[in-house]
Amino acid sequence: MTAALAGVLGYFLAGTLELLRTKTGPCWGLVAWAGGLISLALWAPGFPESKLGGPLWGISLVGDPIALAFWCFIPLVHAAVGWHERRRPATFHGLVTLLVGTCLATVLSRDLFNLFVCLELNSLLSFLLIGFDARSRAVWASLQYLILTTVGMILYLVGLGLVYGELGTLSLAQISTLAVDFSTPSLAVGAGLLVAGAAVKAGVFLLGLWLPLAYREAPTGVSTLLAGLVGKMGIVTLARLAQALPVGPLVVSLGVVTGFGGLIYALWERDLKVFLAYQVMSQVGYMLIGFGLGGPAFFGALLYTVACCLYKGLLFQAAGQAVEAVGKRDIPSLAGRLPGPAAIGLAVGTAAIVGLPPLAGFVGKELLGVMVPPAFSWTLTILTLGTAASFSKLLPLFRMGPAAGERGAVTLLTAGVLGFSSWGLLSLPSLWAPSLWLRALAAVAVGFGLHLVIHRLDIRLPKIGLDRAALVSLVGSVGLALATVLWL
Repeated sequence: MTAALAGVLGYFLAGTLELLRTKTGPCWGLVAWAGGLISLALWAPGFPESKLGGPLWGISLVGDPIALAFWCFIPLVHAAVGWHERRRPATFHGLVTLLVGTCLATVLSRDLFNLFVCLELNSLLSFLLIGFDARSRAVWASLQYLILTTVGMILYLVGLGLVYGELGTLSLAQISTLAVDFSTPSLAVGAGLLVAGAAVKAGVFLLGLWLPLAYREAPTGVSTLLAGLVGKMGIVTLARLAQALPVGPLVVSLGVVTGFGGLIYALWERDLKVFLAYQVMSQVGYMLIGFGLGGPAFFGALLYTVACCLYKGLLFQAAGQAVEAVGKRDIPSLAGRLPGPAAIGLAVGTAAIVGLPPLAGFVGKELLGVMVPPAFSWTLTILTLGTAASFSKLLPLFRMGPAAGERGAVTLLTAGVLGFSSWGLLSLPSLWAPSLWLRALAAVAVGFGLHLVIHRLDIRLPKIGLDRAALVSLVGSVGLALATVLWL
């Protein structure tokens, strides 16, 4: 635990020193990045749960597979963002370094209140970075993000108080040993509010409607960081809650709703970054179904989460570079005009997310698919068909245009996707089964065929503003709390 804490504190210290600099470039951010790698190497075998601050009031921390999985790819995402945004002022890199540090701390925590503090810091730093360029639309997107995630965190805090009042502990490890049932209404409501608050932060469909606008307006490096890392902190929290409290069915239900809700909006979206944002929502569905079911599916969901972080970061990095180079966001307007690195990044990311063998999406989806019950396996298959159908609209973007583009960040993230793909195939021999490859190829082919029908339909889905988004978040959260009382 000491090595992991040293890495987190190094990020916080380096981020603070970076804020005090007046020059450009990630000077102290590089120091934090190197320190994080050294820290990871020292604790990578993992460490058992320990309490920071003593046995009575200490904060529970653990170096389990969730923490290890995130610590392994966080340096890669940080390096890609730092390279692409290297000409930004030190203030920007200081905020990025602090934000990465909060993510490192979040995945180590197994304490309800410490998770709340980390998520709040996460939201505040993300708010500052989304609106960093001071463009009016970006500032509005950052304010909407802050307002809606604050609503979620208030709900989470109320739920935390109710759970603590009934159980007398904030440690998720201790809660998991208590054989909790929801015969007490206040405990059930508290658990439901914890799930609702974390779901808002995770960007679950209808509860996390801050996501499309924030991802659209954020600078390229920030949207890469949001998609590749920051947005998954709410999912980590939901996974922790599902391990300790009997809220698995609730988490699975959220997974199904957000999987199909995000997919429906993605099918007819024309703005490239908004399209990818709705796909972020849809992919969250895979993760929540696995985490909610638990057992072997939990491991499958964790691997899929890592894969998704890598290729979603790549897709947003490539999309941001495409928009920067061409000056347009509409997908048809970008066809044949993208710089080479952006076109290649979109091609690799698309092949990965639709589950084309042997890339990362195939590794994650097929592993998760064989670990869930048959009914949910069919759910994941339908989502995969829809994902392939929606991403078919990007095929014209793979043709390179005459403009030159930066290669560094896209190359790093592409290497991460390919590296994870290779690791998965070498570590999991069951993925070599011909039946899995044929099923994955068939799903991609059928999905691309569906696109030929779907793209002819001119369906305009309703846009939801801040007022309705906040109302939906509140009503949905109350509904989740009541569902926990009546259902679980």
